[in-house]
This record gives sequence, structure tokens and C-alpha cells, in this order.
Amino acid sequence: MTSQEAHGHGSSSTVEEPPLWKYVTKIEKQGVVGGTWKFQCNLCGDTRQGSYSRVRAHLLGIKGTGISICKKSMASDKLEMKRLEEAYEESKAESKPKEVGLPCESGVGFKKRKGLSSQLERAFGVEIRDQLDQEIARMFYTGGLPFNLARNPHYHRAFQFAAANKIDGYVPPGYNKLRTTLLQKEKQNVHKLLEPVRYSWKEKGVTIVSDGWSDPTRKPLINFMATSSGGPMFLKAVNCFGEIKDKFFIANLMKEVINEVGHQNVRL
Repeated sequence: MTSQEAHGHGSSSTVEEPPLWKYVTKIEKQGVVGGTWKFQCNLCGDTRQGSYSRVRAHLLGIKGTGISICKKSMASDKLEMKRLEEAYEESKAESKPKEVGLPCESGVGFKKRKGLSSQLERAFGVEIRDQLDQEIARMFYTGGLPFNLARNPHYHRAFQFAAANKIDGYVPPGYNKLRTTLLQKEKQNVHKLLEPVRYSWKEKGVTIVSDGWSDPTRKPLINFMATSSGGPMFLKAVNCFGEIKDKFFIANLMKEVINEVGHQNVRL
């Protein structure tokens, strides 16, 4: 099937919808919130589930994303898909709202002070502090961040560190660095911090426990934890969507986790 044919059979889309949804047919929404769908590829006919990132990985042949690659997507199809994505990104960039001035920049809610008072404010950086406060506040408002984040000690430490150190030209980590390099470093750090707990398993034993829950998209998950005198430790979560969660299924999962813990102890 050509890309033109795929367009004709795809699901309906709006201007805001990413373009590669046109190459699949949405079958059923997965969960109340989020953009996860059960979908059928219009090129190869395979039925899969996932968000747009998985649709994209399937069609463009991106490996390591947890979804099979479309075997019918030709080089010409992929070129057309990339062209559509570039046009979509350009359209998004053009439709972005104009930057709105901060309250301190537009004078909203502030009276202009003259004389000694203004000189003192400049000396203590009052205006700069006000502007930084408003930039941070707008980050919360526009990003839909919970106000509870302001109580996170790492939130405070990050700004205190930046204020105490002269870092000319510093740019905060972007989307890709946060989800790749920095995430991997933090994972290795946590793994190292948990080594004493794992070492205690050899001497004092360990118990594997599990419980079930649903994520925000209502996918059924089973969590596995290890508990010992050293304290509890999360091991992994298994997505059980589409599975019959009977005693045989859960017993097999438990065996796999026990074997994984056993192999970890051998390596320690």
C-alpha cells in the first residue's frame, strides 16, 4: 500500500493532530486520560497499542522502543512521513502564542518608585528577584505543575546552587538530556545506594512480595518488591494488559522475579 492509500484509510485528524496518525486506524482508546490507543497499521495490517511515539517508531523503523517495526513501510513512505512531520513542526512553531510580558515588565500591580527607595531596591536586587519569581511562577502555571513541587528540596537546592555559583551561559537540561543521560546517571546512582540492602540479602534473607494496581491510563500492573531487615526495595512493575491474572500467570511472574534476585545475589 502506498502512502497515498494509507492517507485514505487513516482515522480522521485535526490540524493539531500529529501527521503519522494518518497511517494507522485508531480502534479503541486505552484509558480515560493520555494519548494511548489500540491501533491498526494501514501499511502492514498489524494491530498494536501505544501513544504517538510508538506509532512513529513502528512506521519509521525506530528500534528499542518496545514496538515491532512495520515491514511494509518503504523508504519512499518514510521520506514522505518525515516531510509531513517537518511541515507539522513548522506549523506548530508558527502558531505558537506570542510571548506575554511578565507583570514586572508591564508594570501590572507595581507602582513606580523614585528616589532613595528605588536605589535601595536596585542595590538589593529587588526588581531582579521579582522577575525571577514571576518566571518561576509562570513555569508552574503554563506547565500545569503541581504547587507541591515548590516543597521539593531539590527544587530549592537547584536555584540556591545557581545563585551561589557564577555559571555564565548556563542552559538548563533539555527534554532529551533529562530522559536519557541524566536519567541513566540517576539510575546508576540509586542502584549504587541500594547495594548495602542487596548485600544484606545473602546473610539475612529476603522476601519477595507483590501487589496489583492501575496506572493513570488504567493499565493493570503488578508490582514486585523485595523486603528484608535492610528495608523494602522496589524491583519492577509488569504490565498485565490483556492477560488472565490467574494463579498460574502470577506464579510464573513470581518465579521470574525470584530467579532475577537469585542471579543478582550471585553476582554480588
